[in-house]
Amino acid sequence: MKPPSGSTKKSKPPARGRAGRARAPSRILLAALFAAAFALVPALAAVPRAIRLLEALAPEGPSVLGLSAPAGSFLLGACLFALAFVAVRIPAIAYVAVHETTHALFGLLSGARVTRMRVAEEAGSVDVSRPNAINLLAPYFFPLPCVAALLLFGLASLVFPMAGRPAGAVASGICGAAWGFHVCFTLNALLQRQTDLDAYGFLFSFVLVLLLNELFLFFAYVALSPARLVPALGILRTLGADSFGWFLDGLFARI
Repeated sequence: MKPPSGSTKKSKPPARGRAGRARAPSRILLAALFAAAFALVPALAAVPRAIRLLEALAPEGPSVLGLSAPAGSFLLGACLFALAFVAVRIPAIAYVAVHETTHALFGLLSGARVTRMRVAEEAGSVDVSRPNAINLLAPYFFPLPCVAALLLFGLASLVFPMAGRPAGAVASGICGAAWGFHVCFTLNALLQRQTDLDAYGFLFSFVLVLLLNELFLFFAYVALSPARLVPALGILRTLGADSFGWFLDGLFARI
């Protein structure tokens, strides 16, 4: 395996490719990341609580799966993809391409140099000059197909408003299916050994990936529903403070 300036890693489907080998963190940094992961645990509860509250505050209207039309359609799309994933062999090369593209995209956004990317049915690799925690973990928390679907939904909404209409429910379902693609292939990849998650400590990587996936769902809900961003962020902030307060109260009560 090459040194960090341009290393690659081959992957078996569904891709385990990564952006390169990050420099091994010091024990002090690993201890700090472990503490950060521990501190972020309350946020894992705050984000789902915020989504549930936004759903409870949603205006009355058509429902899907017992939820508001945008949320229910999104969930239905994800479930339908999951069923297809189990029933039909979906070519892994699609996920390999998305996985490696996400590594490369976040490498470029972090100012690194991407020199080569290879995508094949059985393996994928990408060369990034400065691997770090974000571009190593990006494919596990950034659902590129769903982001693309949301952007198309937003652009289409500028021409033809879809919120509260059947077309909006269909668009939500497509976004949900794209998110289902991300979740199914990512979970399948995580069942294999992922050195990407070990580079900065498994606990920190796992908590960060889970939290960022939750935050993506929060913002996707706001984008697809009538909820307004600023009030939604206020709810998230309030519930976040409440979750941290509950966590600290419980922690100090046991000391």
